[in-house]
Amino acid sequence: MDQFGIKIEAEDPSGAAMRKKKTALSGREREKDFLLPGFVESSPIPAFVIGSNHLVTHWNRALEALSGIAASDVIGTDQHWRAFYSTQRPCMADILVDGSVGKLRKWYRNKYRKSTLIEDAYEATDFFPDLEGGGRWLRFTAALIRDTEGKPAGAVETLEDITERKLAEDALRESEQRLFSVID
Repeated sequence: MDQFGIKIEAEDPSGAAMRKKKTALSGREREKDFLLPGFVESSPIPAFVIGSNHLVTHWNRALEALSGIAASDVIGTDQHWRAFYSTQRPCMADILVDGSVGKLRKWYRNKYRKSTLIEDAYEATDFFPDLEGGGRWLRFTAALIRDTEGKPAGAVETLEDITERKLAEDALRESEQRLFSVID
């Protein structure tokens, strides 16, 4: 066995089989380098990824469309907050990267909850007045990304524009209140 746990064939004195297996392994390792960027970029769900240093590593086209901010303007910076807030403050992903889950209460009050599906993930719904059209309602989820040793390596945050649904719910509520007023 070599350092990669690959069985070395005794009848292959040239080492061709071992080189072939190592090449396949290194190909898979290279492929992993493209999986996260490819997944984030091809997703129709607005999303960004930050590293443990809070710098943006990925900002997809769906988020460009939602925020009006080009990926080239935020990748490599800690300016992801600009898409959602008028003054600098942490996004949910920042709080998770810092391991400061207690701060969720300060920044998101009663608007957040722990994910029932994913460990180290939280969800919230909030109104963002600085987004186009007089503001947008967003449902967002942030999840911690851990390295191979289990240490925080970054976080991914996904967003869903639920403005139309919220407006429909509000209109239904108002309609029901008018109906109850007429009945009374």
